[in-house]
Amino acid sequence: MKALLYAGPMELVVTDLDVPEPAEGEVLVRVAAVGVCGSEVEGFATRSPFRVPPLVMGHEFAGHRVDDGALVTVNPLVACGTCGTCRSGRTNICDDRSILGIHRPGGFAEYVAVPRANVHPLPPGVTARRGAFVEPLANAVHAANLVADRLAPDARVGVIGAGMLGMAVLLVLRSRGLAGIHVADLVDARLATAVAAGASHTADRLAGTFDVILDTVGTAGTRADSVGLLRPGGAAVWLGLHAAESDVDCRAMIRGEKAVLGSFCYTDAEFAAAVPLAGEVDEDWLEPRDLADGVEVFASLMRGPAPRIKTILVP
Repeated sequence: MKALLYAGPMELVVTDLDVPEPAEGEVLVRVAAVGVCGSEVEGFATRSPFRVPPLVMGHEFAGHRVDDGALVTVNPLVACGTCGTCRSGRTNICDDRSILGIHRPGGFAEYVAVPRANVHPLPPGVTARRGAFVEPLANAVHAANLVADRLAPDARVGVIGAGMLGMAVLLVLRSRGLAGIHVADLVDARLATAVAAGASHTADRLAGTFDVILDTVGTAGTRADSVGLLRPGGAAVWLGLHAAESDVDCRAMIRGEKAVLGSFCYTDAEFAAAVPLAGEVDEDWLEPRDLADGVEVFASLMRGPAPRIKTILVP
């Protein structure tokens, strides 16, 4: 099979690999669409310790089960199910978790072997390209669940970033009936997309004060804004992983009793809840490219964001 292989430090190649043989409890999926995540571009460029070459990356994908032909999407997070964290229901932060495309082969290939329990059928009418957007939507579902008690219909909510994850957050918030959603991004085309998707206000930076702010970027500056622009008693949710640093004024945070919540991945129930939301994804957000162009795609994304929200590789 053809695969885009992270072969070594700063080295990507399109190559031939053996089709994987599913182990007990696994099924083989023929990949039809796989999203390129910003974390993959940054991890490749900065030699992240979490992605060790040689590796087939790609954790946002949909395709057809080889055994029955069903169109499915796949939860890439594999939890052990037995540790104390799993037993408490927080499988997203399992003590012994692994993630397809990070710790084991992922979807940047024609075929991938996946745990049968992690396979979710796509609803009728939802294409594979939309199905590849379920994983970001699942992240957004989990983040919204963390502050569900604060998301009253009249809540003033800010979203920092209008890329893939920011748009997923916007869709989830809109699905919960929120109207006052302010979105910030530095790219005008992305702000226009956010307006079309239901954002009430857009700007290059949030202004005013908010009940909840979700930071999908994750720089020192965006984290400072996510806390600094909260009303007393407000909550910031940090999803973005761009940098390790933060410029938060912790004393002001304490005096205002502001909460900061880290949000990582999702439970399988949250992934399942995200599946029907894929039908709301506008395919104009997606930029399909052939898997054979994967090296060029990564080089382009390292130079700056693509004009569309999400680049999808098609094997």
